[in-house]
Amino acid sequence: MSARFSGRLVASLIGAIGVVLWATETTLVTYTTGIPPLQTVMIAFFAAAAMSPFVWLVTRTHPLLAFRLPLKVWLLTVVSLVGYHACIYYATQKAPPAAAALLQGTTPLMIVLGSAFLPGERLRWWHVAGAMMGLAGVISLIDTGGSESYTADAPFYLSLIGLAAALWGLYSVLTRTFQEVPSSALGMFYAASALVSGIAHLSLEEWVQPTGGEWLAMAALGCLPMGLAIYFWDHGLKRGDIQALGAFSYVEPFVGALLVALFTTASLDLSLLWAGTLVVGGAIVASASLWRPRKDRPPGHKGGGGRGTAILEALDDVSTDHELGLVSNRILERLAQIGDDYGNPRKHDEEMRNLLKALQISLQIWDGSVDHHSRHDRSAQPDAAEPATAG
Repeated sequence: MSARFSGRLVASLIGAIGVVLWATETTLVTYTTGIPPLQTVMIAFFAAAAMSPFVWLVTRTHPLLAFRLPLKVWLLTVVSLVGYHACIYYATQKAPPAAAALLQGTTPLMIVLGSAFLPGERLRWWHVAGAMMGLAGVISLIDTGGSESYTADAPFYLSLIGLAAALWGLYSVLTRTFQEVPSSALGMFYAASALVSGIAHLSLEEWVQPTGGEWLAMAALGCLPMGLAIYFWDHGLKRGDIQALGAFSYVEPFVGALLVALFTTASLDLSLLWAGTLVVGGAIVASASLWRPRKDRPPGHKGGGGRGTAILEALDDVSTDHELGLVSNRILERLAQIGDDYGNPRKHDEEMRNLLKALQISLQIWDGSVDHHSRHDRSAQPDAAEPATAG
């Protein structure tokens, strides 16, 4: 198993842990129903932001790194975080349950299908099949009972849930395009989201004094589904298999329903078993490419980028300054070799692009603006390349 393939699998598994942590949100929210939605979002994001020093310590990233990021990254992240959670918390208690669950179930499908438009990603039949199996499992969880009532306000609340689903699907897909943004930067985004939610709360809601249990529930929301879960999800989206993660996210409503049945007065019935079979089966089908190396190219095949591609892949595995120094030397040695053999300028075009990109990334790492785990997306590059040599 190549280091690159192994890294992709590990990142996908980390993202999957985030999905499982999300499932706790359904249960925790049941303990905060007496608190206004924006107040809940504000307090939860403050709790999530409070974990930032621990995350920065573990990942060895600079606390102020987020302030070097473009405005578009801030806007996408904060609008998505606040918009999604505010819409969901406000609307789910008032919208028709079956229709609301169905609308929320479209987010994973948006991620799977939307990822096909990302550079270097290919949508395969097993991704679509797994996503459809997961959607079928979510639909089977919906108990209409033939008695679901639609009030005059139902379309408004359903629109909010649809907006939330679209926001999260769009955010998840676009996050993949910001691979240079380390997941540890989310701490500052959480703080900004808490401030935005607080301003909205003061403008639109009245403060309700939480009980001790409600404080604990909101703190748990911030630490688990709105904190660690998004850290893990962000890492998985940027480094793992986005289609497999999109399909695996169908596990969240199933696990959420299971937790609600276990920790509240809700009943546990056999429909959960059937839904779980479909959801888990769909996740396994969609992640087929994770359990075996891709065969688009034979092992040892060199793409047009040649050694430049191999050096880019070696840079992806760097974890210490010593290793970074070795790779940097290889980049400079190869550039010197190309300089000695430049009779045909077009001969080395693609390799030069890869080498210059690798040089740019290595300089950013040395400068400290990008950490050892924040790499250029090379999913479009060959899965395996021959090791680069000095000669």
